[in-house]
Amino acid sequence: MKVKIALSIAATATLVFTQALGAETVAAPGKTWSMRAIPGDSAARAAFNTMKAGHQLPAWAIQGGTESPATTVSFDGNDVHVMSSCEPHNCGSERIAVMYDPQKKVMYGVRLSVSKKDKTERLTWMNIGGGSESIDGKTILYAALTGSLVNHPGAFNFNTGPIRTGNSAASGICRSDAAEALTGI
Repeated sequence: MKVKIALSIAATATLVFTQALGAETVAAPGKTWSMRAIPGDSAARAAFNTMKAGHQLPAWAIQGGTESPATTVSFDGNDVHVMSSCEPHNCGSERIAVMYDPQKKVMYGVRLSVSKKDKTERLTWMNIGGGSESIDGKTILYAALTGSLVNHPGAFNFNTGPIRTGNSAASGICRSDAAEALTGI
């Protein structure tokens, strides 16, 4: 009995020490994504660090705040994981949402801060370039902040591909499955 307890304590200490060093923990293929899962995945951690470069994020956004499991949607032809978190006891005023594409190893994000003085919302977009993330990506991220993504996940599956007009196709334009269903394209 004493040997089993000693082995269990040693294994726990090794795991805690390994995580403290920032070493990657092995995740199952069906990994549940959340903001707290990012540091445990080397590719996600690198993508997060690239995304936040040049931005000052509060400790709760980096170390973990109040959160829920990710919502998975289709974006640019890949399944992406959209995660959000808020400052504990201040969710109405401080929130962050990120979208991680594990195939491309890229992350996009938005931070929302509400001014207590004049009650205005300030959005800080992170790693948003000129690709499809500049339109559809922003839509998904803002929906994560507002709760719309969790309430209507099927409405936020965006794929990049040609839009067919008559017998020809225009390439390089983003379209959503929802828009396709509505317009009959």
